Amino acid sequence: MERRKIPILNEKIDPFILWYIFKKSIIFSAVIFILAIGAALVYLRYTPPLYKASSVIQIKNDVDKTNQILEINTSKSDEVNLNQTIELLRSPEFLKRTFNKLPLNVTYFSQGTFLAFELYRSSPFNIEYQISNPYFYRLPFYVSFIDRSVILKYGADKKEKTIPINKWVDLDGLKLKLNVTDSNAVKEQTEKIKTDSYYFIINDSDYVQNFNSNLLEVFVLNGEANTIQINFTDKNPVKATEIVKTIAEEFINFDVEKKVESSKLILKFIEEQSKLIYRTIDSLEEQLLIFKNSHNISFSTEDEKGGALSKYEQLTDKIQQEIEDVELELFSYNKLISKLEQKPDLPTFELISLIPNSNPIVMSIINKIQTLDDQKELALSSKTPNSFQIKTINGQIEKQRKTLIDLLKANSQRLNDKKTLLIEKQNKYKQSEFGDNALSDLDYLKIKRLYDINVGYYNKLLEKKAEYLISQAGSVSQNIILQNAIAPSEPISPSKKMILVIAIILALLISLSFVVIRYLMYNEITSVEDVQSYTDAKVLGIIPLYKSKLPVSQLLIDIKPNSIFSESFRACRSSIEFIQKDPQQNIISVSSTISGEGKTFFAINLAGIFALQNKRVVLIDLDLRRPRIHIGFNVDNSKGVSTVLIGKNKIEDCIKKSKLPTLDFITAGPIPPNPSELISSPSYDSFIKQLSEKYDFVIIDTPPLGLVSDALTIFKSSHFPVYVMKSHFSKRSFLYNVNHLIDDKKIQNLMILINAFDFEKSKYGNQYGYSYNYGYGYISDTQNHYYEDVPIRKKSFFRKLLRLLGI
Repeated sequence: MERRKIPILNEKIDPFILWYIFKKSIIFSAVIFILAIGAALVYLRYTPPLYKASSVIQIKNDVDKTNQILEINTSKSDEVNLNQTIELLRSPEFLKRTFNKLPLNVTYFSQGTFLAFELYRSSPFNIEYQISNPYFYRLPFYVSFIDRSVILKYGADKKEKTIPINKWVDLDGLKLKLNVTDSNAVKEQTEKIKTDSYYFIINDSDYVQNFNSNLLEVFVLNGEANTIQINFTDKNPVKATEIVKTIAEEFINFDVEKKVESSKLILKFIEEQSKLIYRTIDSLEEQLLIFKNSHNISFSTEDEKGGALSKYEQLTDKIQQEIEDVELELFSYNKLISKLEQKPDLPTFELISLIPNSNPIVMSIINKIQTLDDQKELALSSKTPNSFQIKTINGQIEKQRKTLIDLLKANSQRLNDKKTLLIEKQNKYKQSEFGDNALSDLDYLKIKRLYDINVGYYNKLLEKKAEYLISQAGSVSQNIILQNAIAPSEPISPSKKMILVIAIILALLISLSFVVIRYLMYNEITSVEDVQSYTDAKVLGIIPLYKSKLPVSQLLIDIKPNSIFSESFRACRSSIEFIQKDPQQNIISVSSTISGEGKTFFAINLAGIFALQNKRVVLIDLDLRRPRIHIGFNVDNSKGVSTVLIGKNKIEDCIKKSKLPTLDFITAGPIPPNPSELISSPSYDSFIKQLSEKYDFVIIDTPPLGLVSDALTIFKSSHFPVYVMKSHFSKRSFLYNVNHLIDDKKIQNLMILINAFDFEKSKYGNQYGYSYNYGYGYISDTQNHYYEDVPIRKKSFFRKLLRLLGI
């Protein structure tokens, strides 16, 4: 298999490793979830809630009562302008009118341990005040009730003032009276918080308007249905509800007031006109009576007078129209004559514009003048103004203009004669119809006509006045409150569900991020594949995880020789025997990168498994810095390898017997000051050679290769160097040491032993487990890892769940 580069981050997707990391992170995740939910609960507890009250108004386009009653048609659109209504609802004047109807000028608060709550309409006391100094606006007054008096604290320096209850006091710019309305509530609150349990703030009108208008929201809800929604957000649900309800009600009242005001103005106008016309009628009646008594009226009846007057008016109107037409034409001629006399060389286009009725004779003369002007202009291009030709043309033009003036004067005289004739005709008809009393009769009829008109107008006004009074009595707003404001029971912020969901999501994201980061940073050896992918060293075998707690490394394979644990050591023994070409190649050295990977444990039990085969085996503790074998066998370490190498003791004196007859061991002895020099000395080579000749196998427990260089010397002189790596403990980067030993130090037959491998929690468990179970037919107990003498018990679901979670 081609050797791959050892990655810094975990580059493979292994659900078993992910599950392993997840179980290892359960406590961290649980802590994160507890902290997140706890923080959410604290936030919900100490964050003032916000409540939103809403109301919906439907706007209808009212028919103009004035135009309807007066029967006036207008081109005004019937569409409702919702934007105008929104601007009205948000206008400062309207809001000022609304807020003045609510108790917003003084804000009362109840001081809790951490938060203060507004006591809108629920304060156990109220104040009356008269302010002459603006300093007291927006200034908190802390109230402490003591017996029948009150201690006020106010100002930056917490100035104290003791005042009586229900009496006026003067605070230098503020006259104040505090009235208690609920003494039981005051007593209860005072017992909870000894001092400053209440406070109040006096608000000026500008602040009330500006502050509350910022919390108001008005918008079009449905343009087709002409509906507008009003929202108000506040920390007090009752206050928010009352403000929205008052705004909606005031809008309806405002609409009605405007209608009533309009009706009053119209009625006032009708009343004034009625009085004026009544006086006119009274005056005309008096004139008719006087005129009738003082003149001899020729009409016997009013109908005859009316018929004669009507006939006379029809004829005289026609004659009068003709007279007016003649006067208009006469005026045009006189104007044209005047202009021509003042300016003889008047341009022809002005002459044409002034001629009335386009008289053909006059137009022909003007055309001749225009033709002569054109000839003159053409001749001037080649002649001088004093030439004969130009003078001749000028004479012709002057002659034509004189002719035009004479013609216009003749027409003017003709029109004057026509006007005189029409006037005579009009007078003659008047004389024939009315006789000698024509003037008197006509004057009477005119006065009578004027009287009838005023009487009709007066009656019409009285009729419209009655209609408007009826309309005013039934004045109601066409706008409707579709949804009245109701006190909200749940706050809009903070939302308990939303905050808890966010807390859980954040905790979940943090936990998942932690698991993902741990997974990416997880670079431990977990399987044979990890070793085979990143190094050329052979895998000697896999030692299963021994789950019982071992205080020290000790010999275990003799306790249950038929267990899967012992079988794994037999597999390692078989692998070594398989590659052993010469019986003299019998030196096995065991090392690791760091302490804790199980090299001493493996060396002891490997020696034991060879001894069970009746092989003569000696185990040597060459970890002279941190010896451990004497602890595993529970023997004295006063002499051993170190004393042999310095010549203090003989080899035979230091060999100790184990409970296995063919297994001997030599402890490290006292820790020397120069272990590297001892191992590099000739005495070491002689020491190893003597043991190699005496025993079938010499197994050496060396220091960690990653920490000291002693093991490298031992590895070079060994026939079977074994590098121990602990599953889920040893880092992949440790394989750099293995590759370094193979590539740079040229260590031959280097083998890797994977220790503490948990088959049950690995995807390779079935595969490797089968290879070690093959041929024996026993059943493995997952608790103690032994085949025999263990009764098989069926696990409960609860135990399986706990084991699955790694608990």
